[in-house]
Amino acid sequence: MKKNEDMCEERKLSPWPSALALGLASGVLYAVCAASVLIWPAGSVKFFSYWFHGIDLTRIANAGQLGFGSFVVGLVSLALVSMAFGAIFAMFYNMCFRHCAKRGWIK
Repeated sequence: MKKNEDMCEERKLSPWPSALALGLASGVLYAVCAASVLIWPAGSVKFFSYWFHGIDLTRIANAGQLGFGSFVVGLVSLALVSMAFGAIFAMFYNMCFRHCAKRGWIK
């Protein structure tokens, strides 16, 4: 039978792959969002208004701002912030997993 330490090591999340995966996934989502705003501006703004609990985004939306430069800056900045979040998430996951395994709450 494996010890808790061995089990923790096997199920541990590595911060760098987690960071990269979340950064890439966020980048894809950002590109899809930008494409939807480019193709269907009014519908996209209405759709995202639902996510913000009915805040009228049409008053602040400006599709004219969406150029290649702003797309690249937004994509890179979102990917970097997401990578940092992914690494922090993995570290907290590992800490919580060890805590729960030590107490026998998980096997």
